[in-house]
Amino acid sequence: MNHALGPLCMKRDGWIKKPNGIWLLKFRYGCESLDQNPKVDVDKGKLECNGITLLKSRKKMPRNLAMDLWRNLLGAGWTRVGPPWD
Repeated sequence: MNHALGPLCMKRDGWIKKPNGIWLLKFRYGCESLDQNPKVDVDKGKLECNGITLLKSRKKMPRNLAMDLWRNLLGAGWTRVGPPWD
């Protein structure tokens, strides 16, 4: 299934932004992503006006749940964006 901005599947790392909002989510494989139960780190943050990153939260979740979250948020209008921070 394709979304207007591309496929709904999550690549290795990815960024999505809340529609008409300032919050971004960064999805990235954690250190233990190569084992039998891969995990994904999901960081929530925003870029302040002065260019400093505000990291609000970080969650580690199983890959399948992270992919479901990615798909659901894209379906709810969130959009893919480039990395505003590393």
